[in-house]
Amino acid sequence: SLDGCDVLPGLRYTYDKKDVDYNRNTYGGLQTTDAALLALKAAVYSNQQFNTSTNNNNLSGNFTVSYRPTPRLNAYATFSTAYKPVGVNVGGLPTTSTGAADLSLAVVKPEYVEHYELGVKTKPFKGAILNVTAFNTDIDDYQTNVQSPQLGVNRGYLANAEQVNVKGLEIDGTYQLERFLSLNAALSYLDGKYVKFTNAPLPLEETGHTELINGVATQVAFKDASGGRLPGISKWNVSGGAELSTAGNLATKPGRYFIAGDASYRSDYSSNATPSAVLNVAGYSLFNARLGFRSEKFSAFIWSRNIGNKNYYEQLQAAAGNSGLYAGVLGDPRTYGATLRFSF
Repeated sequence: SLDGCDVLPGLRYTYDKKDVDYNRNTYGGLQTTDAALLALKAAVYSNQQFNTSTNNNNLSGNFTVSYRPTPRLNAYATFSTAYKPVGVNVGGLPTTSTGAADLSLAVVKPEYVEHYELGVKTKPFKGAILNVTAFNTDIDDYQTNVQSPQLGVNRGYLANAEQVNVKGLEIDGTYQLERFLSLNAALSYLDGKYVKFTNAPLPLEETGHTELINGVATQVAFKDASGGRLPGISKWNVSGGAELSTAGNLATKPGRYFIAGDASYRSDYSSNATPSAVLNVAGYSLFNARLGFRSEKFSAFIWSRNIGNKNYYEQLQAAAGNSGLYAGVLGDPRTYGATLRFSF
C-alpha cells in the first residue's frame, strides 16, 4: 500500500488427469433377424464403446490495483485469468454419418478465461453507498451443456464453443435513513454471445435439416451458431427493495418491528445452448414481502414470495432423442410462510 494505492496479486496452479473406459451395451426391445429392422433399432439406441485419457495443467491468477484518494471513494482495476479443467463425456456421444461414435467429442477441452474489470465504490453522502462496475470477459473453449436432437443421444453432453464474450455494466446502491428506513436498488446490463461456435447441435426446430455434402443430400446434426446469444443471460436485470422499521419489544425482548418488500425484473433470455426460436423464456417481474420482528438473537416474521402469483418459466428445454418434445421448468407460484430464527 502506498498513498492510498493497493496492489493485490495472486497465482494458482492446477493439474488434472482423467482416464475413461466407456462401454454401453443395449439389449431387449425388438427381437428380429431382419437387417433393415435391426438398423432402425440401432438408430434409436446402440452399443457404444471408447477409451480415452487426457491431462492438462494451468497457471492462472489475478492482479488488482485499487486507489482510495478519499475515505468516500475507492477506484479499482482488475485483470484475472481462470481455468475450468479438461473433461470427458461419459453419457454417450453423438454419431458420425457412418453411425460410429464421434470421438472428437469424447474429450472436453479445458476452458480459459480472461477477465477485465473497472469499478468505483463510493459513499456520496451520509448513509448512502453507490457502486459502478464495468467488465469484459473473453472465454476460449467455453464448456456448455448441450442436448443433441440425434436419435440415440438420450442425455446432454458437454461441448466446447471456440470463443465466447460477456461484457456488461452493473450499478448498485443502498441508502440508510437513520434506523427506520433502508433502500436498495441494482441495475445491470449484460451482453453475452458466442463469438465462434461452429459445431453447435441443431436447435429443435431445425431437426432433420439436410445439406448437400459432396453432391449428396445428407442429414446434419450440427450448425454454426457463431453470433448467437448465450443461454441464461438477460440483457437487463433490475431489482429494488425497501424496509421500514421501528423500535419495540416482544415479550420483554427489545428489538425492531419491520415491514419490507422487494421487486425484481429480468428481460427475456435464451434457454438453449444453441439459440432456438421456440426455446426463449419471456421476461418477468416478481414481488416479495415480509413482516415481523427481530432482535440481536431472535427473529420472527411472515413472508410471501411472488405475491402477484406470476406464471413464468425458469427454463425451456428440448427432450432428448429427436422426439420433437420440449418442456418447461415452472417458476414457483405465490408462496406464503413463517420463519422463526434463533442464534446462540
